[in-house]
Amino acid sequence: MKRTILLFLIVSILSVTGVVAQINQGTFLVGASSNLGFSSTSTEGSDNVNVFLLDLKGGYFVMDNLAVGLSLGYTKYSAGDFDGSSTTIGLFGRYYIHGKIFAGLGFSSTDSNNSDSYNSVPFEFGYAAFVTDNIALEPSLSYSIGVGDNESNTFGLNVGFTLYFNR
Repeated sequence: MKRTILLFLIVSILSVTGVVAQINQGTFLVGASSNLGFSSTSTEGSDNVNVFLLDLKGGYFVMDNLAVGLSLGYTKYSAGDFDGSSTTIGLFGRYYIHGKIFAGLGFSSTDSNNSDSYNSVPFEFGYAAFVTDNIALEPSLSYSIGVGDNESNTFGLNVGFTLYFNR
């Protein structure tokens, strides 16, 4: 009896995993994520900065498991007595392994109300936990490297929801 139950569980898990083995070309994704209040940024000669981020993404799968798209973001940050905000626009690419684990790379330009604009290269690594065929909860880790005059690096723990259309 134990072997039958174990065999049933293994077959069930493999059949569910196989159903979402890839995300097909022609699928659209629309998502939103936030770091939920946790992010740590350090720059040379400055204090740690607390950051809240809301990031929106829209993309298209140009081939199976590879999406490219546009990201828009709003950031609110504080360091001691200093508060500010910024808006970001960028391009991204995201590759899915077995339709669930993803790795992404992008290029972003940010305008801040307290300083000049700057550019960065964001990386992300996460997991798409599909709650339905078209909706995924996506926890991820992010790391952003400043380029040009921007010498700051940012690490974040993000959680988001993404809708997949035409999947």
